[in-house]
Amino acid sequence: MDLETSLSWRGPYWYAGRRPKRSSNGDAPEDLDVSLLKMFERGSSLPTALPAAVVVDIKCLNETQKQPFFEWLLPTIAALTCDVPFYVLTDGDDVLPEGLQATAIIDRVVPDDVLLMLICIHQRALMRTEEAQLRRKVFGRIPGFGTAPHHTGTSSLMVVGLSGRFLEWQDASDQKVEVVGAFDGKMAVEFMSMRAFDAVVIDAPFEEAVDYIRQIRRDARFAGLPVLAVCEKEEDTALLFRNGASDVIVGDNLKETLTMRMASAIRFGKRRRLADRILAESQMWLRQQINEGGLGTEYYANYLETCSNALAVRGLDLWELRLKPESFGITVSTPEELEEFNTTLLSIADATSRDEDLVCLVKDLGPVAVLKNEAGTVRLQKRISSILTHTVR
Repeated sequence: MDLETSLSWRGPYWYAGRRPKRSSNGDAPEDLDVSLLKMFERGSSLPTALPAAVVVDIKCLNETQKQPFFEWLLPTIAALTCDVPFYVLTDGDDVLPEGLQATAIIDRVVPDDVLLMLICIHQRALMRTEEAQLRRKVFGRIPGFGTAPHHTGTSSLMVVGLSGRFLEWQDASDQKVEVVGAFDGKMAVEFMSMRAFDAVVIDAPFEEAVDYIRQIRRDARFAGLPVLAVCEKEEDTALLFRNGASDVIVGDNLKETLTMRMASAIRFGKRRRLADRILAESQMWLRQQINEGGLGTEYYANYLETCSNALAVRGLDLWELRLKPESFGITVSTPEELEEFNTTLLSIADATSRDEDLVCLVKDLGPVAVLKNEAGTVRLQKRISSILTHTVR
């Protein structure tokens, strides 16, 4: 599984009843965090600084507080300058406000380190969605390009296991969502490679569930797919989370609560799938531009400006890496050698960067890589240098 280890952007946590633990790599100070419950009880306005995440443990609210609390909080989240991860932590017997939409509605016993990992994963996913939207806006739709089977199809839920509760999952899912069953993890991965699924439910005994989750997570195509695992024993919950479950469903759940948890997972999975498809499509198109001498400079300048403005909202900078031969201690003496080097370098950069990073050939500039943080450029440059040392004579 492609585990996230650091936040894409840093900021205060907005929390009610559960304050996420800070990471050890320079995260924002705890004294900037915002206690939502205190602000709500005082009738105070929330700060304008963009939060790293919003986390609400529903157990910290009494029944008379729930509705007014969310009526106070949700408009503020909706008015933020961009999307942020929003979590509702719950037990299966909690009644949630009708129509509540969160990034994820998950079991409140999620370990702190897993919660931090989920925040990192969801931050990246939100930025990938924004990157996909940006590329569609700047480059437009790319006609004539197909898409991978695991990106295509209607919204679907995969149920893995032989628990006999398939109809219950079907009943708890949205009527517009197709539910498909698989006996085990191997069959699930085979089905998932043939068409798109937006979320997975693992409904099997503990040891089998762990094995199925690992089989799914080992495949890079499904590393970010929401996976909900059913758990009979509460003491097994943490292990399921740590083995890759996005949420763990313990014991009996109110149907309405279960439906909302599944809907959040499916909604997130659908956004992820659409972003994957657009990014894959744009990468293919950008490779094709090599045959035309590279991406036009107007396209590229428009992309840099639009992307830089979008990142500034999160307090982030755009980092451009010009991939010239001299940057890697290599001398080329003919146009043919330069063309061969550019092809090799683009291939290496494309294979070693993330799909939300822009790697392409630009007319009059040569190969470039555009990333969302400075550390990414350093890692990419080191990786390219290491590979070139062993491939270029």
